[in-house]
Parts: sequence; C-alpha cells; structure tokens
Amino acid sequence: MQCIYSAEHPTEAHIVRGILESQGIRCEVRGEGIFGLKGELPCTQDTDPTVWLLYEAQYSMARQIIQDYEQTKRVNGLCIESWVCQSCGEESEVQFGVCWKCEQSRP
Repeated sequence: MQCIYSAEHPTEAHIVRGILESQGIRCEVRGEGIFGLKGELPCTQDTDPTVWLLYEAQYSMARQIIQDYEQTKRVNGLCIESWVCQSCGEESEVQFGVCWKCEQSRP
C-alpha cells in the first residue's frame, strides 16, 4: 500500500477515494478518526486523513486523476466544478465518473 493523498478533512478524503474508485483504482481512507483530535494534537500531515492505494502499480494513473481534481479546487475552499456528459448534455459533479442520467463515462 502507498499513501497517495493527504486531505484537508475526512469529506475531501472520501471524495478523492470516490473519484479514484470510479476510475477503477482501489484505495481506502485512513486517519479520519484522528482528525477529530486536531487541536489536541499538533496539526501535521500525521493528523490529516489520507487516501492509500491498494495497488502501487496504479500510482501514476492515480496521481494524474488527483492532479486533475486539485485543479478544480478554488482558492477559497473545496468548490468542485462539474462536467458535462458528451452523450446527453447532463451536468454532473466531478466526483462522479459516470453520468447519472445516461451512465456514459466521464470524458
């Protein structure tokens, strides 16, 4: 296993995990229980929730997906952009890898 992402909070860690899993990359979230202790513990990456790859061979693909995700974040917080399905024109949030209306894969 390999740590691929350190999130700002547990929700973001689960969003990243969902994005990766929608692209066939198996991973898990760790450290979300420790997050509640921030303030009692020093604020370091050790207290941030993290996303771990189950298969290190998927690292480069996962890194590219995470870079794409990070580009959608705005400076003022976790504001996620959406994508438009090329098949039916429906708008979906970035964490979905498949259109909710017609089940076409995200481009």
